[in-house]
Parts: sequence; C-alpha cells; structure tokens
Amino acid sequence: MARAPVVNPPQSKLLDLYRTMVLARAIERRLWVLERLENVPQPIRVTGFEAVQVAAAAVLRPGHDWVVPCPLDLALCLAMGMSPVDVMLAVFGKASPYVSRASRVVNTPAMGGRHVAQAAGIAYATQVSGRDEVTLVCTDERGIYAGDWHEGINFAGAHALPLICLVEEIADASRPIAQRLDASPATRAEGYGLAAETVDGGDFGATLGAFSRAAERARSKGGATLIHAVVVQLTSTSPDGRMRPPEELEAQAWQDPIDRMRRRLEADRVLTLAADDQIQRESARAVEAAVSEARQAPSPEGARALDNVFSREPRG
Repeated sequence: MARAPVVNPPQSKLLDLYRTMVLARAIERRLWVLERLENVPQPIRVTGFEAVQVAAAAVLRPGHDWVVPCPLDLALCLAMGMSPVDVMLAVFGKASPYVSRASRVVNTPAMGGRHVAQAAGIAYATQVSGRDEVTLVCTDERGIYAGDWHEGINFAGAHALPLICLVEEIADASRPIAQRLDASPATRAEGYGLAAETVDGGDFGATLGAFSRAAERARSKGGATLIHAVVVQLTSTSPDGRMRPPEELEAQAWQDPIDRMRRRLEADRVLTLAADDQIQRESARAVEAAVSEARQAPSPEGARALDNVFSREPRG
C-alpha cells in the first residue's frame, strides 16, 4: 500500500502550532510553581511531548474528530480548542477537567489504558452510523499493560475502526530512544490487525508524517493505526525520583522538541528572534491571566455533579 502524502501545514498554521507548544510548556511551569508554593496538585507532565501532540492535532478536525486524551496531553487539548482558562479552572477544582463538547475532547476517569476500550466504542459508533470521523486515543507506556488496552485495540483491529492509538513513552538515560524503538509495542500491532509506526516524538516532521498516514488510513476505511512516540527525559528528576546530574541534562537538552521546532521555523524564515520573544511573553501573560481568572471563579454547584451522566433514576 502506497504511503499517503504528508499534510504540509501553511506557515501561519506552523506558527500557531509552535505557539501552542510554548503555551503548554508555560502552563506546566506555572503549575510546577503552584504545586511547590501552594500545594496545588499538578496532574500534568507534558515536557517533551509537545511536538507529537500538536502534530496529531494538525491532521485532525476540531469539532468533527474525537480525542480521548490521557493526563500527558495538554498541548493536544490546547491545539484542539481548549484554553488556558479551561486548564486552570480544572486545576483549582472550578470546572470539570478537559471536557469540551465543541472541540470533542472527551474526558474519562479511566486510567491505565482502560479509556482505549471506550475510544474504540466511539470509533465503532461513528463507523456504524456512516459518519466520516476519526478517533484519537492516547496513553502512556504503562497503559499498554492493561487488559482494557488489549481489548480496545483488538476490537479496533477486528472491525477496521477509524481509530488512532498514540502510545507516549519517555526514554531516560538508562533507556535511550534507540533501545525503546527496538522494543516498541508497534511490533505487536500486526497481531491485532493494526498498522503501526514508531517515531521520535520530539521530531515534528516525523510525527506529522505518521499521523498524516494514520488519518488518511482511517478516513479511507483502511483501519486503525498504533503510533508509538518516544521522547527523551528532559526534566531534572528521573521517573524514579532521583535528581539527574547536570551533564546528563545538558547532553539531552538539544532534543527539546520546542527548541527543535524553533530551529526548523528559523531555518525556514518563518520565525524571527523578535517574534519568538513576543510568543514567549504572550504565553506567560495568558497563563497568569488564566490563573487569576480561575482563582476568582465560583465553585461549581453541587447539583451539576450529575451533568453529562447518562443514567436514569429508577422509577417508583
């Protein structure tokens, strides 16, 4: 089967995607400060995944296609129509997290890969109804060990569903990207009847190509796709909680997806230093404004806890 052509966003769209990446990083940094100074829980750890997430959004249609994210997917949700205020309202408990009917971002309390089965159900519903919709579901590397994950992608393969499953993984110093690519869950996808690709998640061009092919496959009734995206560990603490030595951080800093995207845009003369500085400042202001608005927002009414719960009370 010939490979589908890669979607090539116009320059203005590339700049918008870059702004989203910078905004996601600014939100995460602000939440890091809130967690340490005010004990505000931070469920979001997005550093390193910004490129793969905006690449996914670039081939989807907000308000038409479906997204079932995991807690890593801040940049994806922003690119699909969420706002910094939406994020901060959720963080401060003022609104339901990551719910947007207009953008079709579906929040689910299911963790550990269980929401993959729910996403497969959405894709099945769109298929049997004849609608031209694609469903993207995301999970981390731990989610693929859940039984529901296997059931979901098996169901997607058996029915050739218009589903894309993104598996996001961090490769730390003890597990470099090359080794993770060799042990990719994509090697098992054929057994489920899925197409699969493994990509460097920090490379916007590579991830855009993978999602372009997956989306075209889904829309042409070619079935589901698994995309395994691996990124380097960029934060100062490792997954096991230890502080990483400075030389290790410096060695991997050049793989930061935002810096890689910036270098690409500068080389293509799409972005200047002055424009980049303005984007950074605007993102910081947007985050501070969102924090201020969320702090002042009223708490939700108790009766609204039943909103979007589709069950009926027993009669009599």
